[in-house]
Amino acid sequence: MNAGETRPLPASAKCTRCRQRAVIALPSHHANFCEACFGLFFRRAVLRAMKKFPIKAQEPILVAVSGGKDSLAVWSVLHDLGYATKGIHLDLGIPAFSEVSQEAIAAFAHRKGLSWTSYALRDLIGYSIEEIRRKTRRPICSVCGMIKRRLLNRIAVQEGFRLIATGHNLDDEAGRLLGNLVRHRREYIEKHYPYLPSVHPRLPEKIKPLYRVSAEEIRTYCRVEGIEYLEGACPLSRGATSHMFKEALDVLEGRMPGTKRDFLFAYIEARSAPKPVDDFGTCDRCGEPCYGTRCSVCALVERLQKPPRKES
Repeated sequence: MNAGETRPLPASAKCTRCRQRAVIALPSHHANFCEACFGLFFRRAVLRAMKKFPIKAQEPILVAVSGGKDSLAVWSVLHDLGYATKGIHLDLGIPAFSEVSQEAIAAFAHRKGLSWTSYALRDLIGYSIEEIRRKTRRPICSVCGMIKRRLLNRIAVQEGFRLIATGHNLDDEAGRLLGNLVRHRREYIEKHYPYLPSVHPRLPEKIKPLYRVSAEEIRTYCRVEGIEYLEGACPLSRGATSHMFKEALDVLEGRMPGTKRDFLFAYIEARSAPKPVDDFGTCDRCGEPCYGTRCSVCALVERLQKPPRKES
């Protein structure tokens, strides 16, 4: 059995909270739950995360949704907790995958009565992620991540939101922290926190409400809540090094349940949220805030527009 997978429970197992029959085991919490109490546990974990963020309770939240379990789960639980939300989707233009992603989002939003908007990457910058992958030699996951961060910032301001929520979970955050520590990426380590303040009038605040719950707990939550999501990872993410660090933590978690939580939470509790800095310039092409005079999206587009070199 892989780390984090729900383990079968004997018929005699009792729910830690209500003492009825338990059907869900959470080894990292030394607890078993019935489905109703698991739902309560999950929502309380997210609410506990939200209380850690210095945001206004009435602040509307723009939720970045991909159609996967994490983004639909965070949208669902924020809505159930009473937050005003809107979904925002970036259509990356990945054949078949992007279409199915939007179908999952549309079905979920219709069932919950939620509003969402989709923006096509090709309409925004002139290229789909597949076209970018073919034209650039950089690892596509890092390029895609940069593009999504930048464009979500712009869309949030355009849509009138000051707060963006993403579906990054415990496994994501622990794996990314391990990778940054191993590679001594100080600039990323210093910003590793589930809340990032606004550092510019055109840059929204960022929150990660699911940082306290694991990927398997999210799968269980989606099953209990009847949330149908897009299965499987992005087809362009094969070989991403972030997966390897997650797998390394999975090995430790399988032998010592709670390792991921201890590793991530000890780091977070030992520090405070990053402080805003004011060292931004303005992109000379699009007018968006950036370090220096050219933002990374415009720099990428400029490289993509150059004709390919002729081989001698």
